[in-house]
Parts: sequence; C-alpha cells; structure tokens
Amino acid sequence: MFEIIDESKKQYMISLHLEEIRMALELKKHIDDQSRLFSQETLNKSCVDYLINLPRNLDKYADYEFCVDFEHIKYMAPNTKQRFLKWLQKLPNVKISHCKNFEHYEEIKKMGIGENDTLNYRSAFNDYGKKYIIDRCCDSQGHTTQTGTELGIYIDLKRIINDNIEMLRWCYVIAYDLNNYFSLVDDEPEKNNLFFCHTMNGSYIAGILSQLLGYNLVYVDHLGPYNKLNKVDFYKGKSRSEEFIIIADMICQGNEFLRAKNIVEYLGGTVKGSAGILKLDISNVLNPYQIKFFSINFTPEEAVNELGYSIRSKLCPDKCAECS
Repeated sequence: MFEIIDESKKQYMISLHLEEIRMALELKKHIDDQSRLFSQETLNKSCVDYLINLPRNLDKYADYEFCVDFEHIKYMAPNTKQRFLKWLQKLPNVKISHCKNFEHYEEIKKMGIGENDTLNYRSAFNDYGKKYIIDRCCDSQGHTTQTGTELGIYIDLKRIINDNIEMLRWCYVIAYDLNNYFSLVDDEPEKNNLFFCHTMNGSYIAGILSQLLGYNLVYVDHLGPYNKLNKVDFYKGKSRSEEFIIIADMICQGNEFLRAKNIVEYLGGTVKGSAGILKLDISNVLNPYQIKFFSINFTPEEAVNELGYSIRSKLCPDKCAECS
C-alpha cells in the first residue's frame, strides 16, 4: 500500500515497518497494548499476509530493482518465517537494507539476496514527496492572502491531509526523522517532548504523530493570519518548563511560526524543533533561531523553478522582474 515506485529509476521500494504500523492501526492493536506505534519491531502475521501479495502485477515490474527496507524491524511472529522468505526470494532484482538487526538476517544472506543500505525508504521519499507536491498540490490559479499578498501558485496541502493513506505515509516519515533525531540529542531520554499546534491542519498532523511517537500535544485555537487567539489548551499535569515541537502543515515566511514560538516561551516552555509537510526556505526570519525543521524543503531556487512559486505585494509594479 505504501510502496514507492520510481518509474524513472525503475525502483520499487517497500518499508516493512510502515506496512506493519498501518496494519496495527487498522487492527487497533496499539490501543489495547497502549503502545507507541513507532516502537513496533515485530512483523506480524497480518502484515506478512498482505506482503506476500505484493506487487499485484509482478510481470509489470520484472525489470525493476526491488528494495525491502527492514529499518526498525527486528523480529517475526511465529509460523510466518517460511512464507515471508519465500516471498522475498520471488522478488526480481531484490536488495535488502537495514537488515543486520533482523533475527533471520543470516538466513536471508544465505539465500544470495544482495544488500545495499543506501537504498532505503526514507531517502526515496525525498524525491517522492517533492514530486507529489509538484504534480498534485500546486494550483496555478494562485491565491491572495488576508494581507493582500498575491501568490502565483497556491500549494493546497489538503490534498495530502484529506487522503488517509498519504497522510499516514507523510506522518510516518516525519515520525521517523523525529525519532532518529531526538534519540540522539536527548540528554534525558525519559523526558517526553510535547507537540504544539496552532491550526486545524497542524492539530490533525500532531494527532497522528502523537499515536506514532506517544507525545502529548498542546493545541492553541486559532493563531494565524486572522490575528485571533481563542483559547489555549495547555497540557495539564506536567511542568510548563517542557520542550516543544511546533507542528504546522506548511512554513513559508516564518512569521506565524515565530508567534507560536513566542506563546510557547511565554508559557514557560522551549521550542526544540518544528515538523510538518512542507517548508519553503524563502525567508531569513528564522535563521537566527537555529530551529531544527523536519519536513520536505524547497530552496528559493527550487520554489521558483520547480513549483513556479512567486510572491507579489501591492508595492510590486505590474511587470516586476523579480516576481515574474
């Protein structure tokens, strides 16, 4: 379901961990176990039952390179090993990655299957994510903001947010990056980070991330271009001197992010990072703060050349070279 198929590179990428999490969500196993979904390390029978039917049309991909990414998967449920290994062996031009911690690694190596850790799902997602935004989320009709600023291209991220499958894929990648980063930099690993969200889209993203990573969240309603703050639902039961990750669907010029940061700090917290679907690096306003961002990034050059992005104000002449 979450394969990344790159037709230009002729690659077919499968993340075992993401497929297992998707199955756990469908079966609601994490609710009974009260577990952090991202900590799931066992490939269960229901997931193996799904995998053995991939790809749906094997002949179509006979000349593709298959990569099966084992990152975060260490174990298999009983009585599933033989079926899984048989499926793995039938894939054409198959490579495994991040498999050394898997309990049946040596058996896979004996099957003569190649290994290449540079072929992995997370890296493949960078190209996939940018292409998805360019092809499916850009509206050439443009948009005029509440402040009168004219955007040559309107990036409609609801086309991701309203698609349950895509939304889980993007949140998984965000959780992957957050998990990797904070497991390395946390001086107090037992201390929970908190999510801070200030838009409806941000709260939806934070809700999924909360299930994946087990972080609590704080919601402010509503901070944004309308310059209105209705309420602060600050997390109860913990000291306010906590560390927060600001969640937003998109960060563009950064002013809204700074307002969220100011509220967090006013209430006694510190901002440790920010995460979301997309960040356009078209402003220097956030540079002095050295905040770590977890999202798909477009440089100014990429925003112009790949997205066709432009920003005009009422001060721009009709034929402004910088905006055309």
